[in-house]
Amino acid sequence: MTLLRRLWRLFLLLSFLLLGVLLTLVMLPDMHDGIPGKRVQKIRRWWYQCLLRALKVEIEQVGHPIDQPALWVANHISWLDIPLLGSLGLLGFLSKAEIRHWPVIGWLAGSTGTLFIERGGKNASQIASKYIAEHINRGHSILVFPEGKTTRGATVERFHARLFAPAIDHGLMVQPVVIRYFHDDGKVHQILPFVDHEPFFGNLWKVLGEKRILATVVFLEAVNAADFSERRRLAEHVHAKVLEAFNRG
Repeated sequence: MTLLRRLWRLFLLLSFLLLGVLLTLVMLPDMHDGIPGKRVQKIRRWWYQCLLRALKVEIEQVGHPIDQPALWVANHISWLDIPLLGSLGLLGFLSKAEIRHWPVIGWLAGSTGTLFIERGGKNASQIASKYIAEHINRGHSILVFPEGKTTRGATVERFHARLFAPAIDHGLMVQPVVIRYFHDDGKVHQILPFVDHEPFFGNLWKVLGEKRILATVVFLEAVNAADFSERRRLAEHVHAKVLEAFNRG
């Protein structure tokens, strides 16, 4: 039964990828200097919602995101975090440059507003800050994962201050978000965490076999970066708020 579930969901996933390619080709004229228009953002959100339904991900949303373009920051557990948050708001993502070269997925991401940054590259932080601020100032929220890696979902690790640089430099609003995944019995999900250099397709195969995935997403009160004098203090403040809400369960 589990094998049939996996094969059926894999078929659905591949079908949605094909649909994504077709939709992206149609929507390319609605991209403006790499920044997606509202139509692209809305269709992308609908696509994420369909994908999550196919994977039997049920979402409990607490609170609501700020009703204006902002820098979204969240703890990071799984590759599912991206479609999960993408289904709840009109936003793009900051991603490592390697993903640009993934078959199909890299092209889809790049064609719909994902920002690819070369980690450790020359002036990488300044380039990322410029791109993020440009997108947000033109009405396109951007999500970053300031832990800098995925975790097992047991806690929220330190936030790297450099990812808050665009908020400080350009006086942006910051939308803190808390993500958690659970089994039906209420226990923290043990399969979803994408850690320890696990191959993507190995983790995907396990996820496809799950009967149901319960995801909790908590939107905290937005923070005005203009109230902080430096990015480290802003990062520590937002981390404390996210960690507090995470520990409340």
